Amino acid sequence: MHGLGTLGRYRWGLHTRKETEKIALAPASERITKLALLIGAVALFAVSINFLELDLPRFMSRLSNFPNIARLFMSVNMSIIPLGLQQLGVSIALGLCGLIIGGAVSFVLAFLAAENTTMSKPLAAAIKGLVSIIRAVPNLVLILMVVASIGIGYTSGVVGLTLSSIGYLTKAFISTIEEQDNAVAEALRATGANWFQIVFHGYLPGVVTGFLAWISIRIESSVAESISLGVIGAGGIGMLLSRAIRQHNHANISTLILIIFITMFIMELGITRFRRKIK
Repeated sequence: MHGLGTLGRYRWGLHTRKETEKIALAPASERITKLALLIGAVALFAVSINFLELDLPRFMSRLSNFPNIARLFMSVNMSIIPLGLQQLGVSIALGLCGLIIGGAVSFVLAFLAAENTTMSKPLAAAIKGLVSIIRAVPNLVLILMVVASIGIGYTSGVVGLTLSSIGYLTKAFISTIEEQDNAVAEALRATGANWFQIVFHGYLPGVVTGFLAWISIRIESSVAESISLGVIGAGGIGMLLSRAIRQHNHANISTLILIIFITMFIMELGITRFRRKIK
């Protein structure tokens, strides 16, 4: 028994006094930390409620009107469906344009910024910094900045969605590239291959599936953002929805929401099936 280490003494129950105290104190300290985090979260929530001065009693009292409000949204205006589908096509086109342009730019930026494929460390740092700035700005604020700069219209919508896609996809692509095995690339580099040959033969075959998966995830959010663009005047079905809300036209509101819901549901099913096939 004399030569047993700490693990051996633990198995045979031959702990020293200090080891026993450490074993007993470790779970206690973890419980204290978790309790402190829980108390802090509850306190932060309480402060937030007090700061916002939420009128919860008034909200609860108005819930009695919910059946009447729901009844207003039960009606459907069939006459607006053709126009709604047409403007939905505009929203989808905006989303796809922003996604494709943003995806192409992100493809280049990711290979220039990834640690294992970059041409220059300062260049990689600059690209990552730019992407971090884009990601730090909420998408709606970013799009509003573009609209304020170049005006309302499809162009501002595409530019805003492109920037949003660049912020999302570049970071995702960089992570995918940096997770790759460098063995093939190192072998190519040893034979004197240039940067383009290393990227296209050493890394691209391994990242294609990952890139497609990230793009498929981004499609849905890009279309959703393009619908939100319509609310601020960039066109699409969001513009029709905003107009119906201002006019308190509940039939049009419910019809347009139903069109959006069905479209997004079908899109989600298609994206899920696509991701299963490329795995």
